[in-house]
Amino acid sequence: MAAAASETAARRDRGRRVEILFAVAVAATALVLFAVAQAAGAAPSGAHAVATIARNGTVLETIDLSAVDEPYTLRFEDESGANVVAVEPGRIRVVEADCPDKVCVNAGWIDAPGRPIACVPHGLTIVVEREGGGADGIDALAR
Repeated sequence: MAAAASETAARRDRGRRVEILFAVAVAATALVLFAVAQAAGAAPSGAHAVATIARNGTVLETIDLSAVDEPYTLRFEDESGANVVAVEPGRIRVVEADCPDKVCVNAGWIDAPGRPIACVPHGLTIVVEREGGGADGIDALAR
Protein backbone atom coordinates (compact mmCIF):
# COMPACT_ATOMS: atom_id res chain seq x y z
CA MET A 1 0.00 0.00 0.00
CA ALA A 2 2.78 2.42 0.89
CA ALA A 3 4.50 1.61 -2.40
CA ALA A 4 1.33 2.45 -4.33
CA ALA A 5 0.95 5.76 -2.50
CA SER A 6 4.60 6.58 -3.15
CA GLU A 7 4.19 5.78 -6.86
CA THR A 8 1.07 7.98 -7.09
CA ALA A 9 2.89 10.88 -5.41
CA ALA A 10 5.82 10.48 -7.83
CA ARG A 11 3.44 10.59 -10.83
CA ARG A 12 1.75 13.68 -9.42
CA ASP A 13 5.11 15.43 -8.97
CA ARG A 14 6.16 14.46 -12.50
CA GLY A 15 2.83 15.76 -13.82
CA ARG A 16 3.33 19.10 -12.04
CA ARG A 17 6.83 19.42 -13.51
CA VAL A 18 5.49 18.73 -16.99
CA GLU A 19 2.75 21.35 -16.50
CA ILE A 20 5.30 23.92 -15.33
CA LEU A 21 7.61 23.18 -18.26
CA PHE A 22 4.66 23.45 -20.65
CA ALA A 23 3.63 26.81 -19.16
CA VAL A 24 7.20 28.12 -19.44
CA ALA A 25 7.40 26.94 -23.08
CA VAL A 26 4.10 28.64 -23.94
CA ALA A 27 5.19 31.88 -22.27
CA ALA A 28 8.57 31.83 -24.06
CA THR A 29 6.89 31.18 -27.42
CA ALA A 30 4.45 34.04 -26.82
CA LEU A 31 7.31 36.36 -25.92
CA VAL A 32 9.25 35.44 -29.07
CA LEU A 33 6.18 35.89 -31.27
CA PHE A 34 5.47 39.28 -29.67
CA ALA A 35 9.07 40.40 -30.27
CA VAL A 36 8.92 39.29 -33.91
CA ALA A 37 5.59 41.08 -34.43
CA GLN A 38 6.98 44.27 -32.89
CA ALA A 39 10.11 44.11 -35.04
CA ALA A 40 8.03 43.48 -38.16
CA GLY A 41 5.85 46.50 -37.48
CA ALA A 42 8.75 48.81 -36.70
CA ALA A 43 9.50 51.41 -39.32
CA PRO A 44 12.89 51.25 -40.99
CA SER A 45 15.06 54.26 -40.22
CA GLY A 46 14.36 57.13 -42.56
CA ALA A 47 10.90 55.80 -43.46
CA HIS A 48 7.86 58.01 -43.28
CA ALA A 49 4.15 57.27 -43.26
CA VAL A 50 2.17 58.23 -46.36
CA ALA A 51 -1.64 58.11 -46.34
CA THR A 52 -3.56 57.50 -49.53
CA ILE A 53 -7.22 58.49 -49.60
CA ALA A 54 -9.25 56.96 -52.42
CA ARG A 55 -12.90 56.75 -53.43
CA ASN A 56 -13.98 53.78 -55.51
CA GLY A 57 -10.34 53.07 -56.37
CA THR A 58 -9.55 56.60 -57.58
CA VAL A 59 -6.86 58.35 -55.51
CA LEU A 60 -8.15 61.65 -54.14
CA GLU A 61 -5.23 62.67 -51.88
CA THR A 62 -1.78 61.43 -50.95
CA ILE A 63 -0.48 62.87 -47.68
CA ASP A 64 3.00 62.52 -46.19
CA LEU A 65 1.96 62.28 -42.54
CA SER A 66 5.46 63.06 -41.29
CA ALA A 67 5.38 66.38 -43.18
CA VAL A 68 2.17 67.57 -41.53
CA ASP A 69 2.89 70.46 -39.15
CA GLU A 70 -0.59 71.58 -38.14
CA PRO A 71 -3.81 69.56 -37.84
CA TYR A 72 -6.38 70.08 -40.60
CA THR A 73 -9.49 68.47 -42.03
CA LEU A 74 -10.55 67.47 -45.53
CA ARG A 75 -14.12 67.02 -46.73
CA PHE A 76 -14.91 64.46 -49.42
CA GLU A 77 -18.44 64.60 -50.79
CA ASP A 78 -20.22 63.17 -53.80
CA GLU A 79 -23.60 61.62 -54.62
CA SER A 80 -22.86 58.63 -52.34
CA GLY A 81 -22.29 60.80 -49.25
CA ALA A 82 -19.78 62.84 -47.29
CA ASN A 83 -16.76 62.05 -45.14
CA VAL A 84 -14.65 64.45 -43.09
CA VAL A 85 -11.06 63.31 -42.60
CA ALA A 86 -8.80 64.73 -39.86
CA VAL A 87 -5.07 64.85 -40.46
CA GLU A 88 -2.54 65.43 -37.68
CA PRO A 89 1.22 65.05 -37.60
CA GLY A 90 1.86 61.32 -38.08
CA ARG A 91 -1.77 60.13 -38.11
CA ILE A 92 -5.14 60.29 -39.89
CA ARG A 93 -8.78 59.33 -39.27
CA VAL A 94 -12.37 59.81 -40.42
CA VAL A 95 -14.07 62.10 -37.89
CA GLU A 96 -17.45 62.48 -39.53
CA ALA A 97 -19.52 60.53 -42.06
CA ASP A 98 -23.16 60.45 -43.06
CA CYS A 99 -23.16 56.69 -43.61
CA PRO A 100 -25.55 54.64 -41.47
CA ASP A 101 -23.07 52.42 -39.60
CA LYS A 102 -20.12 54.81 -38.93
CA VAL A 103 -17.56 51.97 -39.02
CA CYS A 104 -15.09 54.37 -40.63
CA VAL A 105 -15.52 56.91 -37.81
CA ASN A 106 -15.20 54.23 -35.13
CA ALA A 107 -11.96 52.94 -36.69
CA GLY A 108 -10.10 55.78 -34.98
CA TRP A 109 -6.62 57.03 -35.78
CA ILE A 110 -4.21 55.10 -37.99
CA ASP A 111 -0.52 55.84 -38.27
CA ALA A 112 1.08 52.69 -39.67
CA PRO A 113 0.52 50.06 -42.36
CA GLY A 114 -1.77 47.15 -41.67
CA ARG A 115 -4.98 48.84 -40.52
CA PRO A 116 -6.84 50.63 -43.31
CA ILE A 117 -10.01 52.64 -42.83
CA ALA A 118 -12.93 51.91 -45.14
CA CYS A 119 -16.32 53.55 -45.54
CA VAL A 120 -18.03 50.94 -47.67
CA PRO A 121 -21.26 52.89 -48.35
CA HIS A 122 -19.22 55.80 -49.73
CA GLY A 123 -16.43 53.75 -51.33
CA LEU A 124 -13.81 55.71 -49.35
CA THR A 125 -10.59 54.05 -48.21
CA ILE A 126 -7.58 55.37 -46.31
CA VAL A 127 -4.39 53.33 -46.35
CA VAL A 128 -1.09 54.18 -44.67
CA GLU A 129 2.14 52.88 -46.18
CA ARG A 130 5.81 53.39 -45.31
CA GLU A 131 7.98 55.05 -47.92
CA GLY A 132 11.72 55.58 -47.94
CA GLY A 133 14.28 54.10 -45.58
CA GLY A 134 14.69 50.92 -47.62
CA ALA A 135 12.66 47.74 -47.57
CA ASP A 136 11.26 46.57 -44.27
CA GLY A 137 11.70 42.90 -45.13
CA ILE A 138 8.01 41.98 -45.02
CA ASP A 139 6.07 41.27 -48.16
CA ALA A 140 2.45 42.19 -48.74
CA LEU A 141 1.32 38.64 -48.01
CA ALA A 142 2.86 38.70 -44.53
CA ARG A 143 1.16 41.98 -43.65
